[in-house]
Amino acid sequence: MNMSTLNNNDINIFDLSDELLLYVFNKLHTIELLYSLVNVNQRFDRLVFDSFYTHHLDLTVRPLCYYTSPVNTQIFDRIRTQVLPRIHQKLNKITVDPLSMECILGTIYYSELNSLSLVNFQSETLLQHLTGDTILIRLLTGQITHLVIDINDEINEISDSSSNIDNKKNLPKLKCLTLTSQWYTYS
Repeated sequence: MNMSTLNNNDINIFDLSDELLLYVFNKLHTIELLYSLVNVNQRFDRLVFDSFYTHHLDLTVRPLCYYTSPVNTQIFDRIRTQVLPRIHQKLNKITVDPLSMECILGTIYYSELNSLSLVNFQSETLLQHLTGDTILIRLLTGQITHLVIDINDEINEISDSSSNIDNKKNLPKLKCLTLTSQWYTYS
């Protein structure tokens, strides 16, 4: 078998139909999809920026990569600078974890954002974001209607820290709050 026969039988990702590409894209995590395929070519941009993908962004980091590293910083910098400015007006739901929250939420104003999911937060980290003038407080008092919080403490209980939260703030738009924890709580 000669080399020209091999080259004629090679399949390139650019040769796949849009339907097949979308099938492949659906197998990728949102971060992988946005980091790897944005700005490859106009066709990929059109597919990746389709409203199917851009109405809800899951920007959580997989457990194996859950640490601050130059790679994660580089990934979020690219998403923050090259992706979010192109889709921020289309987003109505974002899912973040402690690693991605500040970078993603503090970057740009999301005019259509109404649903926010905070996952894998430890209670103390979450409390830090709920006190003072933070991006989370600004979103909660201004536009979030649905908030989902998943607390993932590594201790056996979540202590009563409600005295640290200013619970007199008005949350006029909040209609639904879901709080989940794998641990027992006493408050």
